Amino acid sequence: MSFPPSDMVAAFSRYLYFQRLEQMLVDRHPELQHRVHLSSTEPMYLKVELTSKKAVMLALMNLKPSTVWAVIDPVLHTAPSVWPLNTPNEILVDALHAHAVAYLAGVPVPSPWRWNESEPSAITELADRLDQQGVRVRQVVAHNPYRARGPFHDPHLTIADRAGAYANVSLSGAEVQVSLKPHLGWIVDWYDPTWGVWSRVDIGWSLGQGVSPIPGTHPRDLPVSAVADLISAGPEAWAAHEVWDTPGLPSSRQVSQEALFTLDAPTDSQPPGRTSTLEIVESVLGQLTTYGFGDLEEGDGDAPIRSDHFHIEWRDRAKDVSTSEMQRLNGVAAAAGENVAKRLILITNGGVSRPAAAFADRARAFVFRLDRGTGRLEARNTRAQEALLPRQPPVLEPWFP
Repeated sequence: MSFPPSDMVAAFSRYLYFQRLEQMLVDRHPELQHRVHLSSTEPMYLKVELTSKKAVMLALMNLKPSTVWAVIDPVLHTAPSVWPLNTPNEILVDALHAHAVAYLAGVPVPSPWRWNESEPSAITELADRLDQQGVRVRQVVAHNPYRARGPFHDPHLTIADRAGAYANVSLSGAEVQVSLKPHLGWIVDWYDPTWGVWSRVDIGWSLGQGVSPIPGTHPRDLPVSAVADLISAGPEAWAAHEVWDTPGLPSSRQVSQEALFTLDAPTDSQPPGRTSTLEIVESVLGQLTTYGFGDLEEGDGDAPIRSDHFHIEWRDRAKDVSTSEMQRLNGVAAAAGENVAKRLILITNGGVSRPAAAFADRARAFVFRLDRGTGRLEARNTRAQEALLPRQPPVLEPWFP
């Protein structure tokens, strides 16, 4: 007995799958039944006919380096709405329906589908409000991290960072990323193309509420409407933290191995090429301030950086921080507050165990590893990761012909 070739079996399986999608589309949206058409040969697609020459289609699309579901609009060179292969069928057919009905009615694709999302959220509401206020919304990411990027003749797939939801928007002279982080809440970052750097907007300061001691603002303290109003007001309404860049701490230097944070003023006898502790402390202070820790100031040898809100603990050990040690340090931080328990910021030159990092998140602490060669901080728990600035410049033209 001979068996059919594997490619024939795969094609038949795809056809059956598309048949199920067709039936679900008709069942969920019967008003489109007379417009629905399923291809009978490869490549497979499910389409809703708009006119005799135009249609909205659902198909599998090869986007480097993967295959995705794509809802393809009838307008030439329009970016497709792309979705992971494991997207539930209900979402796929509802996305196709939303695009088709919008084109039939001659209106924009409704939210949240216009943002390539399947359900409303705070970030899609923000995008809607900004759009209504005349702000150009370039990209929205909440639950669906997949986006197609051009050029049209050679498209590829990008998968967005899933650590929270965000919207990329453009104003006159400003590119902005507005994020809603799971732990830190609303964060607004502003990109300066002249200098090629991101700076963090202090939301509380911008709204006349004083400098915020920590990055971000909890959603209960700042409704979506207030965030939209602040963004649409433009850069003249924003108070941004000064941007710090670690100046001249190259990794090739021989970093001092004595006690890491004993503050000694530089002397003429200091060996050439050796990084002073004072330089490192200034670098750490500058970066934390850039991230939005607003009440930090330079201290002395016992406490190189002081804060009313945080206790900054310096750990000069290569061994990973254990859970028990993290618990002890968190207790030390809490006891450091006179009237209110302080929160922990840990600066270490070693690693952190996963259970210890998880405990730090629950304790609302921030853990950073210090690269003693460059003076730069690296996040070692989720809260610290959320506090970092965006790593790449904004992509202004994600899809183009």
